[in-house]
Amino acid sequence: MFKNYLKVAFRSLNKNRIYAVINILGLALGLTVSILVYLFVQYETSYDKHWAEYDRIYRTGLNAALMGQKINAPISAHPMAQTLRTEFPNVETATRVNVGRQEVLMRHEQTKLYIQNFASVDSTFFKIFDYEFVHGDPITALKENNAIVLTQETANKFFGDNNAMGQIVNLDEREDYIVKGIVKESKGPAHFKFEMFLSDNEVRNNWVGYNWYTYLKLNEGVNVTTFKKEMDINILKKIEPEIERILQTTWSDFIENENNAFELQLQPLKDIHLHSHLDQEIRENGNITYIYVFIGIALLVILIAGINFMNLSTARSGNRAKEVGVRKVSGASRKMLIFQFLTESIIQSLIALFLAFILVELFLPGFNNIMQSELTLFDSNINKTILLALIVTLLYGIFAGSYPAFYLSNFRPIAVLKGDFTKTKSGALLRKGLVVIQFTASTILIIGMIIIFKQLSYLQNKDIGFKGDQVMIVPIQTSTMLENFRNYKDIFYKNKNIQSISRADHYPGGGSDVESYILEGSDEQFLIREIHVDYDFFKTLGIQLLEGRVFDQKKDSDSLNYYILNESAVKELNIENPIGKRIAESYDASEGANYGTVIGVVKDFHIQGFNQPIRPMVIGISNYTHLVSFKITPNDMNATIDFIEKEWGKLEPSHPFRYSFLDQNFGALLRQQENFGTMFLFLTILAIIISAMGLYGLSSYTAEQRTKEIGIRKVLGATVSSIMAMLTKDFIKLVLIANIFAWPITYLLAKDWLSNFSYQIDMPILPYLLATFLALIIALITVSSQAYIAANSDPVNSLKYE
Repeated sequence: MFKNYLKVAFRSLNKNRIYAVINILGLALGLTVSILVYLFVQYETSYDKHWAEYDRIYRTGLNAALMGQKINAPISAHPMAQTLRTEFPNVETATRVNVGRQEVLMRHEQTKLYIQNFASVDSTFFKIFDYEFVHGDPITALKENNAIVLTQETANKFFGDNNAMGQIVNLDEREDYIVKGIVKESKGPAHFKFEMFLSDNEVRNNWVGYNWYTYLKLNEGVNVTTFKKEMDINILKKIEPEIERILQTTWSDFIENENNAFELQLQPLKDIHLHSHLDQEIRENGNITYIYVFIGIALLVILIAGINFMNLSTARSGNRAKEVGVRKVSGASRKMLIFQFLTESIIQSLIALFLAFILVELFLPGFNNIMQSELTLFDSNINKTILLALIVTLLYGIFAGSYPAFYLSNFRPIAVLKGDFTKTKSGALLRKGLVVIQFTASTILIIGMIIIFKQLSYLQNKDIGFKGDQVMIVPIQTSTMLENFRNYKDIFYKNKNIQSISRADHYPGGGSDVESYILEGSDEQFLIREIHVDYDFFKTLGIQLLEGRVFDQKKDSDSLNYYILNESAVKELNIENPIGKRIAESYDASEGANYGTVIGVVKDFHIQGFNQPIRPMVIGISNYTHLVSFKITPNDMNATIDFIEKEWGKLEPSHPFRYSFLDQNFGALLRQQENFGTMFLFLTILAIIISAMGLYGLSSYTAEQRTKEIGIRKVLGATVSSIMAMLTKDFIKLVLIANIFAWPITYLLAKDWLSNFSYQIDMPILPYLLATFLALIIALITVSSQAYIAANSDPVNSLKYE
């Protein structure tokens, strides 16, 4: 019997090839999107869950404000880890991590290697993060102060197949370290990725310097809320005297000031990657909003594909009414008929699933490239992926086959053999409702796509306050070069394609330091970002001077006693005429202040990404900044770069030459949003294609059902245009109704997404109108093609149809 069901099912698919292809291909695309999104979500939500007992590991942080300037970062004071280990019985262990922010040159004999991702950690690090050791002991590996632990990949680059244990590697020509351990890469994704670990076990009793990351593991069964209260009370007792000493005020007076705040944070390790977007994160984290958006897109796409499947299944089922009657007369029971229809539907679904896995393999490289991920289909979770896809597929098959199975199988044989059930009101109403849902989903995606790209375009074209094109950044890597670079500038100016050369300790896209400043005549302190530059910084970056003057080598000495402010700093310090005013940095009331003079004000320019507002900034002069920028002409850039590399190599022969471009560095801050937008575009296009395929099939079926009517109308004088209008108007109405639902839904979703940006577009009406227009055009093109064919058919053939 089952063999007969299969034979009938494949015979039906062969007879209705166009509809079968639309059904199977549409469902395959929907399943492909769902599988890709599932793999991505599974990967993103797995961060830091491979560490042993990860649910007991937490990261401390600080949420504070000093005179209105907020600090919300996962950082802590140097002695925090030691205090948690020794003074809190509920803490199993704690570790301290200091992340390297600049590349360092590591050398073993003649082998040199730049390492970007490294950290200085104390000896307890591997008690919390259980890396698998290939060589060495995790308990003792970092106990000695000159110890280093390398990942297996890094060790292979230095030593090849030789044993690395006990070998000496040199850090940046400054210090030697002895290899005490080799570890494998972490078993899963983590919010940090280090290639080497340097030991640092010295504990400094400084409770006001917040440059470290502290992780702790609580004992099993500890109540986190209770522990947090205990931590706040005991740690604040250590911090309060330091704050009082520096600010010369009582803790109560400090905390009662509405512009001040001080709160310790305790963040679960598993929440860091998707839920933490604080200042000074170790690396850029993921975004839970994008996870929700991609899940939503996958559901919409799979809904659209499912509607196609069910629409065509229900539409075509009426044509098989007589077959049902004959089968019933021949003795088929309702149960057998239900099984027959469901079998046919499930077979189509399984074929679609097979095709979907092929498409996933084809699309994965491009998906990984866009999302900067490392997803694979055949990984350790392949069984879960297949099971989920199979469940969705079977549900599709049952859902789409349920209407013909349960509806047609219920008819009496004599009624079925006499009548035509292709035009039942319930079937038509169901199909119309499904088309509305389908185009509501498609319109939501189209509007969302337009808003996303308008926001990204706004950010890309926003005035960032500096000109980063053709600005090349080269790091200084030796102390000799650092001290004498000023004397070397003339060497590079010999090349006429080099327009300007400057130095700074930070450039846009690379962050900045934060320092406490005080205005002369006031006791109020301000936390303000600062960078140090040389005399040609503003010229090289094209930063606009608003008043006063920039640094001048002829007038200013190499001193921090001259300052330039940005617009936001002038507002923060609340000074009307800033030129000539005096401010001091690193103010300690017990030591007094070393005031400097404000000589200029520049237009605000971005240092951080667009998810952060422009902050107040103080710019000082210094000859000891380690990043050099070359403003070069676009003419023959490769030759200019070669010239710079050649001359630089003569000045720093011990270190390989490195460079990057400023506009690329700053543009990287938008990379995650751009990747998200690109993937949203592709998924939206897929959804539109699936919708169009379904509409094509449904309009083709509708035209087929009205073949005789069309023939009669043509005989009576109806024009091609009037027949096309008749066939298309119902579908256009459905698309317009879909927009009524799509507009408010998209408005709420878009408003929530835009709230992630400090700089955002106003919510425009244009995307909504444009999306409606696009949906109508897509529907018109799809339906009109079938309507045109039907309207131009020979009336004689139409009237012979039945």
